[in-house]
Amino acid sequence: MRKLFRRLRQEQFHYTTLIRVVIYKSEILHNLNVFRKRFPKTEIAPVLKSNAYGHGLLHVASMLDQESLPFFCVDSFFEALILRNEGIQSPLLIIGYTPLENILANKLKNVAFAVIGLEELKRLGASLRSRVRIHLKLDTGMHRHGILPEEISEAIGIVKNHPHIILEGIYSHLADADKEGSRHVGLQIARWNELVAQFKKECPNLKYFHLGATAGSRYSPQVDANVLRIGIGLYGISLGPDHLDLHPALEMKTRITSLRTLHAGEYVGYNATFMTRIKTKIASIPMGYMEGIDRRLSGKGVVTIRGVGCPIVGRVSMNITSIDVSAAPVVRLDDEVTVISKEKGVANSIEHMAELCDTIPYDLLVHIPQHLRREMVE
Repeated sequence: MRKLFRRLRQEQFHYTTLIRVVIYKSEILHNLNVFRKRFPKTEIAPVLKSNAYGHGLLHVASMLDQESLPFFCVDSFFEALILRNEGIQSPLLIIGYTPLENILANKLKNVAFAVIGLEELKRLGASLRSRVRIHLKLDTGMHRHGILPEEISEAIGIVKNHPHIILEGIYSHLADADKEGSRHVGLQIARWNELVAQFKKECPNLKYFHLGATAGSRYSPQVDANVLRIGIGLYGISLGPDHLDLHPALEMKTRITSLRTLHAGEYVGYNATFMTRIKTKIASIPMGYMEGIDRRLSGKGVVTIRGVGCPIVGRVSMNITSIDVSAAPVVRLDDEVTVISKEKGVANSIEHMAELCDTIPYDLLVHIPQHLRREMVE
């Protein structure tokens, strides 16, 4: 019924968008199967936090809901509410901190909560009057969240002595997994394996053990775990030296909204940072740093028109970016512009854009605004 109302609402208020964020279902499923085939003895838990790394929380969850995955990882109770309100049935693990009052008032089914510290576990134990499923986070060396090694025995005692705390899993996170041969990763894995052995002995009904994420997946043979949390790799971005056949799943397209020809010696954009050297054809597109074109791409980034690279010139503005289209074939108002390409290795791939901005692909992807409509295609 919700889907029917949503479709009717879209039909009633139909309009043509200036910006298209296109998500390729086939590529996400391809990437999922790459990890399944590479690690056949380990279950894959997709990470859908932060609007599915910019790809659209509900869009990605809807397409994965029939894939028989152990659970979806979301960051917050709010994200879990969205998925359940939209009819997503898969088990959910909220891996971010959830306020105690939200846990106690929870009416969502098949949801487990991460407990990220001993004090939180104590408060939970003192307050629970009904059963709650949890995954206990262990601090193996990242030192952001987690039960410290010296606190493990106390934590196990609380779990074993409280009838309403259902310990479904334990997990941790690798701090340096994208670096090959990291000594820190080796120390974390050794500590993790010791803790898993302890938990298996003390809590024999534990269902899930998960340490690795995308970057750490290649360490799986060394890790005592039965689940991999796959986030950025699900969306086609490789990390570290592991060369998996991953396919980026997102493209971003817009259109030309203005064209003008400038003579030599004229300036474009704020602060006059770009001056034409020769007669130059300048186009504008209705996207700026509000719409996901990072301001650090000013004077560095490239978009494409019919496969031809067109450099960004001048400052990226809040809602407008200027591009030099002199090298493109005949360019007209409303011509399509590819801002982010899903092709690897090209100038406007998300990886190359991140390099130009001296950041990581995550940073650019999660800042694609949620209000931009995602369009799932095959």
